[in-house]
Formats: sequence, C-alpha cells, structure tokens
Amino acid sequence: MKKLLYILTAFVFVACSKDDTNSDISFKAVLGVEESISPFNGDELFYSDVAYGTGTRNQLDILLPKGGKPHGVVLFFHGGGFVSGSKEDIYADDLQETLQAILDQNISVVSANYTLLTTPGNQGVISALEDGAKVINYIQSQMSALNIPSNKIILAGASAGAGIAQWNGFREATNGQVQGVVALAAQSTYDLYEWENVFPGFSLDELRQMSVALQILFTQFYGGSEPTQAALDAVDYRDFMDANDPPVYLYNTAGTEVINAEGGLDFDVLYHSILHTDYLRLKAIEVGQEFSGAHQESPDAFVLRVLN
Repeated sequence: MKKLLYILTAFVFVACSKDDTNSDISFKAVLGVEESISPFNGDELFYSDVAYGTGTRNQLDILLPKGGKPHGVVLFFHGGGFVSGSKEDIYADDLQETLQAILDQNISVVSANYTLLTTPGNQGVISALEDGAKVINYIQSQMSALNIPSNKIILAGASAGAGIAQWNGFREATNGQVQGVVALAAQSTYDLYEWENVFPGFSLDELRQMSVALQILFTQFYGGSEPTQAALDAVDYRDFMDANDPPVYLYNTAGTEVINAEGGLDFDVLYHSILHTDYLRLKAIEVGQEFSGAHQESPDAFVLRVLN
C-alpha cells in the first residue's frame, strides 16, 4: 500500500510539474531547433530561426516564459518600410522594455521576419502580408504543444510591421483567434491612393513625379507594375474594418507636413503621420470597432487587458 501511495504521489507531482512549467525538452522536438541564450534577462526559453514556411525569410524567434503556462502570445512584425529590418530589431530598441513587461506577465512573444520588396521572387507588399498569415497559421498549429491558449493571440508591429498586423487582424480569414492588434507608427491603408484622403492637398501621382525614390518604391510595392483596382482593394485593410474585428491600439507621433522646409518629401511624415491614425480612428468610430492609444493606456497594458 505504501509503495502504491508513493507511486501515485510521484505521478501527481510529475503531472502537475508538466502542466505548470515549460520544459525545453519537449519544445526542441516541436520547433526543430535548440534553445538559445535569451536576448532579454534570461528568465525565458528562447528559440531562434524557427522555420514557419519555405521562403528565404520565413523564420521567427519564440520567447516562452519559464514560470508556467503562458496566458497568450504576442506575434510581432518588425518595421523597415518593407525594404529592411529584421526580427532581431526588437531586442535592441525602445520596444525591448515593453516586450519585457509583457514577458514578465507570463505572455509569450514571437518576432518574425517576412518577405521584403527586395527579396527575390516577391510579388510586392502582398507577399509580406501573406507571410503574416503564415506566421499566424504556424503558431496556431503549435499552440497546444507550446501550452498557449488557443484563442489568445495579439498581433503587433511597428511601421511596415503594423501594416502586417492590421491586414491580418482586420481580415476575417486570419483573425479568428486574434484578441487585439497593436499598430505602432502605422499606415492607414496600403491602397496608397487612399492617402489622398489622409493628407490635405496630397496627390500621389504628383509626388511620384517629384520623387524618384517614391516612384521606385511605388513600383516595387505593387509587384513591379501599375496596380489594378483589385490589387489596391486586396491591401486596403482600412476597408476591412468592422465591429466584429478585435480592438486596435494605435500610436503615431510624426507630424502632418509631407513637404519639408527644403521642398523635399518627408518620408517619416508620409509613413508615420498622426493623420494616419486619425484616419483609422474615424473608420473605427464609423463601424463600431473598439480602439485605444497612448492617451488611454500603454501598449503592454492594452495587451494584458484584452488577453484577460
């Protein structure tokens, strides 16, 4: 009897330990990579360069809290204007403090690379947006193995990455398990002609004639040719917004004057103006979608609120 009681006690202890703490042993087999040294404070499991697809930039990093079953996961997409940047950017800039606060609340973090406009074989910005969907699908397929609740996903990004988060977060085909979207230094839509409604007196075609850099980017953006209306509609995530979408956190700081004092094009304003977030908020109000921002709460506070 004593022997049986000992075995049962040991079984319960092992079972509880498996449920309450994350172990590196099982994750190696699931993710296909060895644990690496965490870029944060070392209190989490870190897996680098996990493949989520077959593309040359289809890799992501995963940070899992060691202390117990995660409450959810933040999928983060880096910035860089779709021509630069990497998943490692979040470990060295201002986002590190925010992401560390999220990890400290037992929430996993994923940082993903995606196809750029300079990646051979890309089809324009749609390739990056669809890579975002691949990241979601991959993480959803692994959530049970990673001990993450199946309906606790936050999509987040900065600049270009904010666009990936919004396109997937406002899109019915990909937002079924998404609880919130964090869009930092965001654009309002990737139908660039819609930006004429964002900036007073703005003419995209006139600016394309004025700026060689903008013309080159425009051509790359839509896969090397003038876009059809169908191509513009496919990337107009502002038009996707409705009352059934998850709440969105919006935060931009750039000004409103697209033409600078020297008469040149101010790309920071063009991409990150507060007018972009104003335009998104107007749509959210129109359709009844919940939104938040820095005047209401910090990004990590938003994440904690919508996951609880």
